Amino acid sequence: MEKENRYLELSRLDCSPGVEVKHGGLSYLSWSYAWHLLVSKYPDSTYYFGEPTTLPDGTMMVRAGVTVQGLTHEMQLPVLDHRNKPLASPNAFDYNSAQMRCLVKAIAMHGVGISLYLGDVSKVVEASNYEKAQQYISAQDSMGFLEFLGTLSERDQIDLFNDPAIPKGQKTAFKNDHRALVKQANDFLDSVAECIAEATEQQDEELLRETIAELSSFERTAVWGRLNAEQQQFIQSTRK
Repeated sequence: MEKENRYLELSRLDCSPGVEVKHGGLSYLSWSYAWHLLVSKYPDSTYYFGEPTTLPDGTMMVRAGVTVQGLTHEMQLPVLDHRNKPLASPNAFDYNSAQMRCLVKAIAMHGVGISLYLGDVSKVVEASNYEKAQQYISAQDSMGFLEFLGTLSERDQIDLFNDPAIPKGQKTAFKNDHRALVKQANDFLDSVAECIAEATEQQDEELLRETIAELSSFERTAVWGRLNAEQQQFIQSTRK
């Protein structure tokens, strides 16, 4: 499951800046940009070129492999001419070009640029709710996580714990991480509400401004629901 998740992650990378349109309107992903995208996520990735095969008709097949976190994908590609036809007796330039194109194919097997081969796969590789949640959990972004949960329906929030993307044996850990991050967010919002309550009791406008100055719009909305009428009125009075 971890390998599948890595593939999905790399599939979602925007490779459009590295796409070039060549003869016949065909789109190609620059090998340098494909490699840049891959190692920006997994810097220990490696590649190699296998031994080429020369066929009886003089055409040649090249091979390239890419290893990401211990998983290797090897691809092969014929040396082609400008019409995308197999080329007999290719020269060094033809051979080198085919190798680099083959390298791009091997990188695509890990996910980077796979959309060029499949078409628009934005819907196919859209992150599941679990994968989106994991991004917030990994970043320990409690408020972002709480805001994300607010975009889900009640049914989706329940189904989140049964998402098929959850790796085997990780469901309990995910539930614990989920609850811990929600608690962290709510503890923060409660502490802000307590400061506002104190500012209201003391009629301290400066303390109130300091308390709410750095809050995001989502945080302000979430805190507002924790305040009583008197506290809400005090905030409104300071805005006049």
